Amino acid sequence: MRQKIRDDPYPVSGRGYVHVCPGCGDPLELYDTRDGDQAYWCHRCQRGHRAGSPPPEALRPEQAS
Repeated sequence: MRQKIRDDPYPVSGRGYVHVCPGCGDPLELYDTRDGDQAYWCHRCQRGHRAGSPPPEALRPEQAS
């Protein structure tokens, strides 16, 4: 059995999570970048991150409606 080298702060799946701004908590919008990648952007804070490398505090469990 393989041992964990370090604790992984990310969930196994992104399903059920919402991308939010770590600064203000608003939902982020997904955009295509010029290099063909995707990124999430907060218009209020004028900050963002690439879709493949979000900060752990940018993932919030989705609320049941």
